[in-house]
Amino acid sequence: MPDSLLPPAVRADLLQFHVLTAFPPHNINRDEDGRPKTCRFGGAVRGRISSQARKRALRFAPHFPDAQRATRTREAGIEVFRSLTSAGIDDVSALLAALAVNMATGAGGPVPKEEDVRTIVSPDPKKQKKVFDEKEKTLADVMAKYGMDRAAAERYRLERYAGTEQGLVIGTREFVRIREAVAALIDIRARDPDAFPDALQGWVRAVCRDGLLTRADHDLDTALFGRMVAADPAFNVEAACAVGHAFTTHAFMTEGDYFSAGEELNVLGGTGAAITSYAFFGGGVYYQHAVLDRGHLRETLSRGRTAEEADRLAVEAVDAFVTGLLFAQPKGKRNSHASDVAASYVLVTRGGDPAMNLGLAYLQPIDSQGDIMLASIRRLDAFHDTARSAYGLSNRVCAFNGYGPARTGNAPAAPEVWTVEELRRFVLEPAR
Repeated sequence: MPDSLLPPAVRADLLQFHVLTAFPPHNINRDEDGRPKTCRFGGAVRGRISSQARKRALRFAPHFPDAQRATRTREAGIEVFRSLTSAGIDDVSALLAALAVNMATGAGGPVPKEEDVRTIVSPDPKKQKKVFDEKEKTLADVMAKYGMDRAAAERYRLERYAGTEQGLVIGTREFVRIREAVAALIDIRARDPDAFPDALQGWVRAVCRDGLLTRADHDLDTALFGRMVAADPAFNVEAACAVGHAFTTHAFMTEGDYFSAGEELNVLGGTGAAITSYAFFGGGVYYQHAVLDRGHLRETLSRGRTAEEADRLAVEAVDAFVTGLLFAQPKGKRNSHASDVAASYVLVTRGGDPAMNLGLAYLQPIDSQGDIMLASIRRLDAFHDTARSAYGLSNRVCAFNGYGPARTGNAPAAPEVWTVEELRRFVLEPAR
């Protein structure tokens, strides 16, 4: 049997992670009804942690470098509008610049025109373009909902128009360029107010033509998790990692918690509670699959950088990713449950084998009697051994075992390791 299903010329350097984490009672990722998210698998309801929640936890983990985190936002134009108006620039000019920034960062649409912006800013309601949603149809609705006076509601209306309907992904260095451009516009107006209108119009045409996004110099965040720019696919970045939805290895049940808080003033001498409500939670062992393409990550980070800098950032990105898989969890209902945990078992393979989710190991749910983590580890190892034999897989393997009852002997036997540092060495060593 061949060493791999893939010919050497097309084999990648993939890190594949299979992570088992035990959560005590928690609700770290809830649905629209406030209950822990679930899915059905193998005919049983399982607890679920969405890939979106997991990736956000990875991005905002304490060890993830702030200077390498892109911003997902609908409010870049609002920031521009506020900066310009705070510097004394009129609403029409500020909104024109804001709309240009939106277009230039991926919102699409036509090049904004001054005459259209004047209609938006017009104080005459009959001339204004609609901007509020169905629950905020008029200024009166906004004033009532937020307790605003008319002037504040007018400001809110313009700022809403300065935002975007879709969320945009803007890199840290791209935001620096936006803020530098805003500062330059403010400086021009301060030095030569008569030249400002022409300078603004020229800048709007230029950024709408050339854009404010880049095809290089990407953050670790963007290189890892990607970016889609529907209005201009040339600025898309294909993610170097894939993160699956985590699900429990066993059947899952959502439980309800009726809680109350006593009346502490109790001036009426009653016996009732001041607060009563229901909260929901569940617990269990979750399986998480994730894949990181080191070669693709390095390629993305190399654009616009030296080879040495790209190598350094690639190592930093891989380290941040594996550390996040071990320790970074979504923070939903954290204060209610103190449910922060670390992964108990991480099976990692590295090499050119095709990506393979091993969640099928739990198609038959683990029996809830006995040690569920221990049973989950044994099931995962056995299923992985079968897959390697059946499909001729040849990736190198490392298994971090941080769960005492699953350890045997006085020292680990390869490929098992008992410390995070040994796992990191396996993951971070240069490609062979």
